[in-house]
Amino acid sequence: MDALKSFTTAYHEPQNPTTSRLRVITDQMVRLVPGSTCINWDLPGTGMVNSRGTGPLNDQTHNDKRLGIAGGEGVKNSAEVYVQPDTPLTVVYSGADRRHQCFYSVYFVPEAGADYEATSELCTVAIYKIVKHGTTGEVSHEPVKSNQAKVCPSVSPL
Repeated sequence: MDALKSFTTAYHEPQNPTTSRLRVITDQMVRLVPGSTCINWDLPGTGMVNSRGTGPLNDQTHNDKRLGIAGGEGVKNSAEVYVQPDTPLTVVYSGADRRHQCFYSVYFVPEAGADYEATSELCTVAIYKIVKHGTTGEVSHEPVKSNQAKVCPSVSPL
């Protein structure tokens, strides 16, 4: 039942204001598991951050939400949310096309005051730090070290 809850419940942003933000771009579904290096749907705050799937129960609370992260003008299929800095964040992608069905996840540790972008394509997730250069105003995407996240021991993988 907890796996179903992760689809029907929105990701809960940190209660205390934070300056760390994440833009999630996907044409499928992405869920977040805050405070963990593995997937556990029971953890507080866990839930859907961006759902482009057609499932009738998929939570779409954050779809198209904008917080003003640089470089987001004209970006489609995105959602911007606040994330807790200095603690692990697991990004979980679920998707399918006519030939494949995938479940892929990574975790990283957001820095305080930083903006990030998670992009997903079939069976992959890439994390980038978004940097706006003060002198030129140019926005760059720097790859962020992330590690593959697995299902926590004794937890259903869905």
